[in-house]
Amino acid sequence: MEEMKGRYLAPIKATSVVDTVVSRLTNAIMNGELKPGTQIPTETELANAFGVGRNTIREAIRILVAYGILEIRRADGTYVCDGFSPKVLDPMLYGIILQKESAYKELVGLRKLIDNGILQLLYETGISEDEWKKLYAKHKDLVDCFAQGEKDPYKIAEKDIAFHHELALATHNIAVVTTYDTIVQITKDFLLKTIEDILKDSPEHIIKSHSDILEKLAGDDPEELYKTIDRSYCFWFNTLGKYGNDK
Repeated sequence: MEEMKGRYLAPIKATSVVDTVVSRLTNAIMNGELKPGTQIPTETELANAFGVGRNTIREAIRILVAYGILEIRRADGTYVCDGFSPKVLDPMLYGIILQKESAYKELVGLRKLIDNGILQLLYETGISEDEWKKLYAKHKDLVDCFAQGEKDPYKIAEKDIAFHHELALATHNIAVVTTYDTIVQITKDFLLKTIEDILKDSPEHIIKSHSDILEKLAGDDPEELYKTIDRSYCFWFNTLGKYGNDK
């Protein structure tokens, strides 16, 4: 290991030493001092540089491995993961789930917030012709599903999820895509309940809500775009009122 340099290697003086080591290493990755795919210093080297015990370093590394930020390669060393991992989201999302009285409400609210954020980002940055084609293709798949008389909530949900995944992909932001896909999977059972309710009362809403998203996304009024999401989530929250947190 070459001579170690970098502000993140300065000695640590803090009460929560493990948390500080975690923060120091994470910040080093974010600011480019430690790059994805590169090996970090050994436990002994980090302990000496930070002025802390090896057990502290070992615990901090264990946490970062659990979060998908670092990976241990046996007989080789510890490396910065080369890519965004959904493990990073697990502590936050499972923390929400453990709030039993409000888990679905909190997760649906978070999903709505991310939906709005995706649309805002796409509205501001624009969408390429190729991305528009992919979005319209996913929309057509959903339309065709209904045209064929499909009534199975699972199959309709697959088309819905594919459409929204394509929207997330169009942001070209892997953190956005991974975050959204993870929340979609966690809330999938509730999506199925919501689709079942919509099919009973107003099945045409499913096609219209997706058509409106494409229309407003191509338009020049962002407020109308966000209203489209608000109208869509009315059905989610109506279903929440019926089923609460019954999983």
